[in-house]
Amino acid sequence: MTIVCATHFTISSSDATVVAAHLARRMKQKLWLVTVVPGVPLSTGRTSHRDKTVLDALHTEAGVLRQEGLDVEVSLLHGKVDRALGKLCKDLDARLLVVGDSSQAHTSPFATPVDRIAYGVSVPLLVVHSMRPFEAWAKGERALKVLLAIDQTWNSAVARDWLAGLAAYGPLDVLATHVWLPTDEHARRHGKTPMTPADEGAMAEEITAEAEAALRTLPPHVKWRVQLEVGRGHLGELLLELAAREQVDVMVLGTHQRKGLLSRLTSTSHQVLADAIMSVALVPAEPIEPKREPRPPEQERR
Repeated sequence: MTIVCATHFTISSSDATVVAAHLARRMKQKLWLVTVVPGVPLSTGRTSHRDKTVLDALHTEAGVLRQEGLDVEVSLLHGKVDRALGKLCKDLDARLLVVGDSSQAHTSPFATPVDRIAYGVSVPLLVVHSMRPFEAWAKGERALKVLLAIDQTWNSAVARDWLAGLAAYGPLDVLATHVWLPTDEHARRHGKTPMTPADEGAMAEEITAEAEAALRTLPPHVKWRVQLEVGRGHLGELLLELAAREQVDVMVLGTHQRKGLLSRLTSTSHQVLADAIMSVALVPAEPIEPKREPRPPEQERR
């Protein structure tokens, strides 16, 4: 199994590299250190001064990690960061892409590089805000505190299943949170039937029981609890407030590919990436292909 870490030699990239190295070391996985530079390589086939500088820096970092016993490869990519990383992860059959949190370096409300990466790759993306909790976790000093956003969607189920794989690296302490509105949930479950005061409590018990049943598939060393939050407004804001209050180390969201800039900028993952003070893991859900009925053979023309 392979972990890819994208670096641009900043402090945030350094944190990402440390975390990726800890994960790779824990499970004896291959680690790829990658940098994407804009444009295309020289048509002459020679290496430009800029590319040589970047490659030298990549090899220097890789050399340090190899001395620690890691299996490390490097790659210099050209072009748009999302497309280049997406293609590499697909070619390598990577299981995780790790990047640094560069959101604070971009004050524009429009898509940041991490935004573009999130929608351009089809593998789980870990955006590292701080390496410290991951270091303590990798050393076995404590569990990693995780907030998992859950609901009744396929995206939520995929994110939950990804946590089972993450638990192979070390113990997890998971707060599974479902943000809901009683009126909306009543309409979803009971249609136009008028809602009574007793309905809210019954629905809360029902939702909690459903979530607990789903989480029982997690490994035994994953400690978890379910928490319902009644809230109105943007889901991203509500999740961020709860994650900050609970002082979690990483927030995990299931996502799906969105087309169009407007839909991306109004998505929950965009707001979480822009405003989170903790690390964020985005787990893409593969679209469910509609079942196609076999086509009948064409009749022989007379």
